[in-house]
Amino acid sequence: MITRIVVGILAIPLVLLPIWLGGVWCLMLFLAVSLIGGMEFYTLAQRAGYRPVRALGLLWLAALVLSHWAPAHLPPTVVLGSGLILTLILALGQHQTPMHTWMSTSVGAIYLGTMLGQALALRQLPQGAWWIFFGLFITWINDTGAYFTGVTVGRHKLWPRLSPKKTWEGTVGGWMGAALSGGLFAWLMPLPLSVPAGVAIGFVCGVLALFGDLAVSMIKRQVGVKDSGRFFPGHGGMLDRLDSLLFVLPFVYYVALLWFGF
Repeated sequence: MITRIVVGILAIPLVLLPIWLGGVWCLMLFLAVSLIGGMEFYTLAQRAGYRPVRALGLLWLAALVLSHWAPAHLPPTVVLGSGLILTLILALGQHQTPMHTWMSTSVGAIYLGTMLGQALALRQLPQGAWWIFFGLFITWINDTGAYFTGVTVGRHKLWPRLSPKKTWEGTVGGWMGAALSGGLFAWLMPLPLSVPAGVAIGFVCGVLALFGDLAVSMIKRQVGVKDSGRFFPGHGGMLDRLDSLLFVLPFVYYVALLWFGF
């Protein structure tokens, strides 16, 4: 626990400062995060018996992130379609399992590149840094609330096959924390959100955070590992830290785009 706390405290400014500065600093952060997460994903895929083309997958992933930062010069649809064609052409050279190669390479790049690309696009919107902070803080409070509620009063398992330690009590505790923090941050942050809207959005973020977590847990359980990597001592790998955010931040992006007309 002490290691987790120390690493978490050290990581916070390394994440928040580039987001606050924006521009190329934020881009570099998202590219680094996406590439580390991509390497972990393809390592897990290889351990599961698939044969992803790692180099092409990472290049495609980075291009997808870049396309959301500068869509006028690098349209995301062009990057998506080109990557699908290239990976399929390369997969045809795999005599035994070409479909496995195509699918495992594509899933890693599209999953991380599209989700993190939309999170990066969120930073480009007016008050984008505050929108990202809104999603980050709600997710962290949801995860923290779920952990401590589950440890203290958790009794009923949520989904033992995917995540043996998760309980219904912890999950509900996390959702309550996410909803309350959503209302609090809507009140404190300079965003066009009412407190009730913040509560509602926070609750949905909590639910999405759960499924983002379970998505990565599904991959890890199939491979038979506890953590996606060892990038963060005491916390696991990059995917372990990204799992919930990969669903939450794109949702916040949709809220900012559609609800408020950005």
